[in-house]
Amino acid sequence: MPHVFLATLGQRPEAITVALDLLRDRYDLDSAVILHTEPNVSGITKALNDLRRVLKRDYPALPVRYHELRTRTGAGLLDITDADSAMSYFEGIYAVLLDRRRQGVTLHLLVAGGRKAMSIYAALAAALVFSPYDHLWTVLSPSALVDKVGQFHIPPGQRDDVHLVQMPLLNARLPVGMMSAAKLDHPEAIIERLSNRRMDFLTRLTEGQRRVAEAFEQNPDATARELGRILDLGEKTIETHFGAIYHVMAGYLAFGEEIRHKRQALLDLLAGRL
Repeated sequence: MPHVFLATLGQRPEAITVALDLLRDRYDLDSAVILHTEPNVSGITKALNDLRRVLKRDYPALPVRYHELRTRTGAGLLDITDADSAMSYFEGIYAVLLDRRRQGVTLHLLVAGGRKAMSIYAALAAALVFSPYDHLWTVLSPSALVDKVGQFHIPPGQRDDVHLVQMPLLNARLPVGMMSAAKLDHPEAIIERLSNRRMDFLTRLTEGQRRVAEAFEQNPDATARELGRILDLGEKTIETHFGAIYHVMAGYLAFGEEIRHKRQALLDLLAGRL
């Protein structure tokens, strides 16, 4: 599977090439994508020009694409200063990651060298898009080393002082019903769905399981036999559905395997208390 390196650019382009050097020790990278804001008046002009020069000089065989992130109206995005610019940045990163994800590549996203807010939004976008095989990276080193202007590569004898660290990332577990291209293209809708735990959980159930869960929610004291009468199903069928629902719930909740009172936990989950 091809490996693609992506990096958000701030005013520290040196972190990008340092990370690139370390990544190339581990992976055969097929291409790179540099994500940046407006290139002329946003304060990254010098950083972008320096990075272009170094990448062209030191990585001539690596295809590099520069992608400018813009506002929702198509104007140049200068910085994250309010809710609109924050969402524009988030959606721009999300769209690029999703496009590469659909190409069936392994993604390596670096969040280092840029503003903290931009790194946070990039990580949030990655959480919605990444598969378990993708990686979110940052660079850790003595500030005097990577923060040094023009230090695009690790000096000899100091490689052990620089660490490329994979950041822990909990990927959003999207149900099958949300995996269509049309729905994935709207990250706000996905976030809204994930924030509604009842709806999100129910979408993970089959139609039959969902009917049982909703009937149980409306009749929490009903036995399996009584729910069977309500739904015109046999008692054993109801119990089978409950077993499947509990199995889904165990995987859905971080502590699912430790649940002792499954009926009450299911009610709490459907009521938004878990």
